[in-house]
Amino acid sequence: MPNIRLRRKLVLLGVAIFVLAGGAVFGWWAMGSPGDLELLRPYAAKYNYSQLLANLQARGPAPDTFSFVVFGDSRNNTFVASKVFEQAAKENPAIMFHTGDLIRGGTVAEYLENFLPLLEISGPVPVFCVPGNHERGERRDFAAYDAIYGGDRFSFDYGSCRFMGFNASEIVRVSSDDLEFLDRELSKPGVQYKFVFFHIPPAYFEEVAIGDEDPRGFTWKASAFRALLAKHKVNEVYMGHIHGYASAVIDGVRYTLSAGAGAPLSDRLPEEARIYHLLVVHVSPGGLSQELVHLVPGTLDWTRRTIY
Repeated sequence: MPNIRLRRKLVLLGVAIFVLAGGAVFGWWAMGSPGDLELLRPYAAKYNYSQLLANLQARGPAPDTFSFVVFGDSRNNTFVASKVFEQAAKENPAIMFHTGDLIRGGTVAEYLENFLPLLEISGPVPVFCVPGNHERGERRDFAAYDAIYGGDRFSFDYGSCRFMGFNASEIVRVSSDDLEFLDRELSKPGVQYKFVFFHIPPAYFEEVAIGDEDPRGFTWKASAFRALLAKHKVNEVYMGHIHGYASAVIDGVRYTLSAGAGAPLSDRLPEEARIYHLLVVHVSPGGLSQELVHLVPGTLDWTRRTIY
């Protein structure tokens, strides 16, 4: 009998510990880390989407000829990422775009130590980002990202171009709400060129662009997404997630993977595509052109080639 009582007490004690621990975890999840997020407030005032757009508009009307830069997946490799940001600044762009995975774990400390200092390199040039899967954070709610940028979507016109970005790193990569957002923004008249930015590519891009027999990209609503981009004659889609460079034209829309700003390069790509790089897009009355600017493997020397 004493042994039975002892076992019961131990079981009850174990249950109590489990409940208390579970309550503590739930309390942490529910309360978050408001003190930590508060550390991002000064940066939010400088880098949220609204402020970035205000800074861009404060320069006055867009010139007929300008350039913008695209890169992605810096993911805490500050050595390579700083080289990419430095080269991007030398290109004298009007705007920069980051295709996601700014950091590795989505924490406030990582933003403060590994990403926000990179934005100082770009100086007054606004850097519009979209969240990657590594921005989710421990609670999978993109809390630190949202604290800085004030949301996970943007849409604005600059000169003859419309730029749109959205969060394709949620559990549901592309939702009905995302499709409505894109359809609404792409339907607006007044621009000649349209560009869309998001992080995780659709499976059909992986099949076409990198010949992946086991694509890991999204398939849910992918057909509707593909049709929508074609319907609105989007000029180019920019994505990240698979670390390196790849590009393909699908249904008249160019899909480009730019994910070589520091994260370990992916062996899912051909060797020649495993490069640290950035893209420079030139906009002029004569049309669009694009250059791939990349580090020569094993060196810190930059080289470039024309894509179109």
